[in-house]
Amino acid sequence: MNLSVAAPLARDPFGGASEHALHKDENDPAMLALLDRAAQYFALLSEPSRLRIIRAICFKECSVQQVVDQTGLPQPNVSRHLNMLFRSGVLSRRRSGTSVFYAVQDETLTEMCRLVCMRLAGEP
Repeated sequence: MNLSVAAPLARDPFGGASEHALHKDENDPAMLALLDRAAQYFALLSEPSRLRIIRAICFKECSVQQVVDQTGLPQPNVSRHLNMLFRSGVLSRRRSGTSVFYAVQDETLTEMCRLVCMRLAGEP
């Protein structure tokens, strides 16, 4: 399932719907489906190990072993989280020989991580 959010967050986090349209029918199936997808997208950020992995590859493509080395997480856990992020559409991957390399495909996710971390780092 691809959880990528196509609409830019700066424009409208609800996919371009006007404020009036958002409140017109709170039980609209399309809006409920969109909110469900948004919750699944945010759930990707709910695991600290995934945040460490995203941070490790946010600036450059890395092999699984490079991610293991940078995060200190066990290889099976890293592979499981990388696969989940890949299946969700957040990461891309390519194989080169016996190594698998991952890169950020969805810049929105890394931007959200950066903004949240900056916000929290600035708190007293």
